[in-house]
Amino acid sequence: MPRTLFSKIFLWSVLTQLATVGIIMVLVTSYLPESEAAVNNAFTLYADTAVALYERFGPETLDKFLARTGESTLLQLRFAATNSGADCHPSSSEQTGEATSSISAKGANGTYCLSIHAKSGELPDSPESRNERLQLVIILELLSCAGLSYFIARYLSRPMADLRRAATRLAKGDLAARVGNKFAGRHDEAAELIREFDQMAARVADLIEAQQRLIGDVSHEIKSPLARLNMALGLARRDAEQYAPKQFERIQREIDSISVLVQELLVLASMDTAAVRQLDDRIDGVALVSDVVADVGFENPDRVDDIVYTKPDHEICVLGDRSLLGRAIENVLRNAVFYTLPGARIEVRWEPSIPGRSSLVIVDNGPGVPEQSLPHLFDPFYRVDDARTRQTGGTGIGLAICRRAIDLHHGTVSARNVSPHGLAIVIDLPHVSFLSG
Repeated sequence: MPRTLFSKIFLWSVLTQLATVGIIMVLVTSYLPESEAAVNNAFTLYADTAVALYERFGPETLDKFLARTGESTLLQLRFAATNSGADCHPSSSEQTGEATSSISAKGANGTYCLSIHAKSGELPDSPESRNERLQLVIILELLSCAGLSYFIARYLSRPMADLRRAATRLAKGDLAARVGNKFAGRHDEAAELIREFDQMAARVADLIEAQQRLIGDVSHEIKSPLARLNMALGLARRDAEQYAPKQFERIQREIDSISVLVQELLVLASMDTAAVRQLDDRIDGVALVSDVVADVGFENPDRVDDIVYTKPDHEICVLGDRSLLGRAIENVLRNAVFYTLPGARIEVRWEPSIPGRSSLVIVDNGPGVPEQSLPHLFDPFYRVDDARTRQTGGTGIGLAICRRAIDLHHGTVSARNVSPHGLAIVIDLPHVSFLSG
């Protein structure tokens, strides 16, 4: 069965028209022999009548009968001489453009021929001519059905196709996706749906942009009070930390958590501006991951041996922004370090994907994630375990930044549990040749 709306409309339109034409042709062919038989009977009656008049009253009376009959039938009727024992054959004249049909009739004195003369095309067609004409009609009907059905299907399905493309762009984060005024002249349900979609998309874009501005503005406004608060805490710890060292340490830890949260919110907001610029720098994916592994190892010197990076035997070139892509991979690797006990192995490796793409897989040896939480793992502020997240200093934004950065690079990121325990994050990216222009 066809899957697209265009193919469905096209198929059913063709079938409907062919069924209609088929019914008409069946009816015509059913009643046509009866009509032909009636015409043949009429001409036979004329011939018999003409023979009887000729033999009984002579040629003058026959001529009057044929003349009057010709006037009423718009045909020229001629009575041939006696042709005893011979058959009558139709003939045609190319010079005069006339067609002739002859009917034989038997009389008391022999066999006579009644010839019927008419301009070409006015006499009944022969069976062979009718079959050829019928075949031509069928071919023309098939072509006309296909052509008409194509335009009908195109007219009805084009709005849905354009709407689908715009919805796909909007779902991928293109807030400027609109169908536009392509169907401004139409006033049917499809055109109304498109106009309502454009209005909805504009409203959604306004709300998201307002939210992004709010996040950015609030984050910027918080930075200055945080800096002053950090300075004031430093002065207070210098003068009075001996009286409450644990309390001062707790205040410092909370300030640092808020600072990290503000920084990550600013990064998340900055990615929306990255969506409107070209991310076409050529990045050595193998070298980038090596640098990220080195940075994470530098921050956690006691975990350097736990992180095992298996480099591929071929180059991987990715188009994009090196800092954004590095930040995404770094967030995933940091999470793996946080949730893996010291001494446990953390694997980082490249795996082949479909042609033109490669997958970076980061596998930890942590406790894993409940299956119902896997689809929400990359949502902003989503936390599987609040207590564990607070202990590790997580904000719930790191993986959201990762997904947004990977989306900007036309890739995908997903998570799955591994046996016997642990979590695998798969970052699938398109790659190109270093030599391609």
